[in-house]
Amino acid sequence: MTAVSTGNPKQHPSEASHGRPSDVACAVATVAIVLFLIGIALAIATNSSSGSSALLARIKSRLFSPVLVPAWLDLGFDHRITHGFPEDADHEVEIVGRGMDTAAAIVFPGHRHGERAARWRRLARAIAIGGRDGDGSPVAAGVGQAAFDDAGRNDVIVRVRRLSPPPRLAPADAGDVEQVFTARVRRVADDLQLIKDEPRGELAPLVPSPAGRGDAP
Repeated sequence: MTAVSTGNPKQHPSEASHGRPSDVACAVATVAIVLFLIGIALAIATNSSSGSSALLARIKSRLFSPVLVPAWLDLGFDHRITHGFPEDADHEVEIVGRGMDTAAAIVFPGHRHGERAARWRRLARAIAIGGRDGDGSPVAAGVGQAAFDDAGRNDVIVRVRRLSPPPRLAPADAGDVEQVFTARVRRVADDLQLIKDEPRGELAPLVPSPAGRGDAP
């Protein structure tokens, strides 16, 4: 008679681990998930409108930004859901050599699309509304300096235009175009200068003279 074994045969190690990742792969995936969750927590903590901890901001800039920025993962989705405020409209930068025809102007983003266009719009918006101090002049100076070679001169005009979205059910080209920033950027004896085009009312405010004074000009 042939003996029949009732126990389960011992499985080969390769068969036992078939269908599941190796321990090394599981460990790598676990570390990646943990780092991803830490990055999300830091992004939330450092983007609060009430400010963020200097330590958390430094950790994010030193450890996570070198990975996020080259891969363009530091940008949000560039999809307009509502019209929002005027500052939420699309912005574009126009650079032209001083005294040159506007037909020779360099426009960003111009005909660019996708993430490249989104980055240029964010840069233009940063010039228009400024940073935390409300002044975008340092960014405009850097943009003008970088355009010296393309413009062929060390004296350029940097403008930012706001392209307001058209009303609903209106043609796509029915939006308003508003010039929100203008400045002259030039290099004089290795010194970079920015001369902002301010409204006359801000440069020389009119102070009404007291009533009844005969010597008022």
